[in-house]
Amino acid sequence: MASFCIKFDESGAFMAYDSLVLAACLRDIERQALYAKINKIHQPGKHCLILRYYGKNGSGKILLAAGVDDARLHLTAASPDNPAHAPLFVMVARKWLEGAVLQAVRQTPYERVAELVFATRNELGDAISVRLICEIMGKHSNIILVDEAGMILDGIRRYDSRLSRYREVLPQRPYIPPPPFAKTPPPFADEESFADALLQEDWQKTIAEALPRRIAGISPWLARELLAGAGIGESQPLEEIGAYELTLLLKQINALTRRLETADFTPTLLIKDDRPADFAAFDPHLWQDKERRHHHTMSETLDDFYAARTLSLVFEQHRRRLEKSLRQHITRLQRKISLQKEDLAASERGEEFKEAGDLLAAHLFQLRGDAASGGRGLTQVSLPSFADPARMIDIELDAALNPRQNIQRYYRKYNKCRKAQVAITSQLSAAEEELAYLLSIAVSISAARLTAELAEIERELMAGGLLPAPPPTKGKKAPKEIASALPPRRYVSADGFTILVGRNNKQNDRLSLKMAAPDDMWLHAQKIPGSHVIIVAEGKEIPDTTLTEAAAYAAWFSQAKDSPKTAVDYTRAAQVKKPAGAKPGMVIYFQQQTVYVHPKQPTEPT
Repeated sequence: MASFCIKFDESGAFMAYDSLVLAACLRDIERQALYAKINKIHQPGKHCLILRYYGKNGSGKILLAAGVDDARLHLTAASPDNPAHAPLFVMVARKWLEGAVLQAVRQTPYERVAELVFATRNELGDAISVRLICEIMGKHSNIILVDEAGMILDGIRRYDSRLSRYREVLPQRPYIPPPPFAKTPPPFADEESFADALLQEDWQKTIAEALPRRIAGISPWLARELLAGAGIGESQPLEEIGAYELTLLLKQINALTRRLETADFTPTLLIKDDRPADFAAFDPHLWQDKERRHHHTMSETLDDFYAARTLSLVFEQHRRRLEKSLRQHITRLQRKISLQKEDLAASERGEEFKEAGDLLAAHLFQLRGDAASGGRGLTQVSLPSFADPARMIDIELDAALNPRQNIQRYYRKYNKCRKAQVAITSQLSAAEEELAYLLSIAVSISAARLTAELAEIERELMAGGLLPAPPPTKGKKAPKEIASALPPRRYVSADGFTILVGRNNKQNDRLSLKMAAPDDMWLHAQKIPGSHVIIVAEGKEIPDTTLTEAAAYAAWFSQAKDSPKTAVDYTRAAQVKKPAGAKPGMVIYFQQQTVYVHPKQPTEPT
């Protein structure tokens, strides 16, 4: 299944679930679920509630969410998993709402606060009404169940006076609505009343800043949309707004008000790279030159958007988990390589030890001393170098040993260093090869855009012992490794040549050693981890423009993607070989040439 990251606008966030979107969602609920009976209630998440209903229009589900960045209320077709143990809030909601009938749907005018009013019965069997209030206010969002006397039965987020001096959300406390904002609600009788409301703001502010601060129901995004419809620049200071601009802007606000009054909604999704990236209750001027998708209801629009967002979050969690595990192995290996390099540097002193031993042997007669001491007791001696007799070399001696024993001590040190140097060099080479392999996996994880890509990389990590394999299911055999169902990334150059890019190390091997024809061109970023790239020649001469384009892709899908210029090697696929026992993706190649290119991100693969 494909997955991806949601694209955001310049401000770093998608359009807020504003009062206009809420009004459109409540219209959906009113049409489909009014007078329906609630038959089941679930709480699939900490701040999420789902009401299942059945009525004259059939069955359905109402979703209420009070998360920090996903607070919303709408009909849904989604069926998220439920926790094993029901939270307290859902138990209270079931007590009062299961079997209840939805009697009314209300919205605080131009605010993101909605009430679902239910007819139900109390413990004595008396008919009563309760309200389920959904407050959509960012980190202060909440879902609160209130009885007909206005007392709180429970809230999905509880807090007392220590957290809020304005109100408490606790059972048996009176429900107090969120604090009102000092804003003027539409509609406006004329330009003068509109100007009076707007011009209370600091005149140094831009018109885009003043609108959401002074006019109720106007979000920052909606302010930009109204200005676009009026043809007024967002950065224009409030003090420069004249009567003509105010008239144009008031027309846009009045048109918005009419939409609300007549329920004239056109639910719209903004599409980027074939994926939902934003939503609105109408077709915005801001998106006129962008790809859009329309739905019959606002609820369908939000279902599409948040389903894509959920997939994106799951994908990113999977990516971060793989990156974290790989980073631990890379850090450990880098530390090991650092220590091995220190040991190798120490082992290179072997020649010093050999020279010291040779000098002591050559001047043995001078070191014997008198017969009684046998040359013992010396701690240091200075002897002339063989290469330059004028240069004296200081040699430390063990006072407890005689000269011959000191000579043997230095030769033992020399032999130890020589053996260690051979062993450490071999170990260091293996560790550096392992590090290059791990870094190539890191490049693959970074470039992955599909859930299936991450799944393949995860299998590769498990096969290499870098991730623990999942425990086998009782009574079932462990599944055999399946071949990749994903083809390589495929692009077409400006000259019409097919360019293939490997998604991971195992696919790199298949692409370079099995799929590529001998006369195809093979490319790889020079001396750094990256994807294998193939230009399919089909017997034709590959032009320089295609070669440069493919090299730019090879640089992009490498560890050097952020470098201003990258060296990329290229050669015929026939010159690419895999050494025996080499790790996935590790190859050697011959007769290569090098081109220097700027890394370039290709368009979506075909």
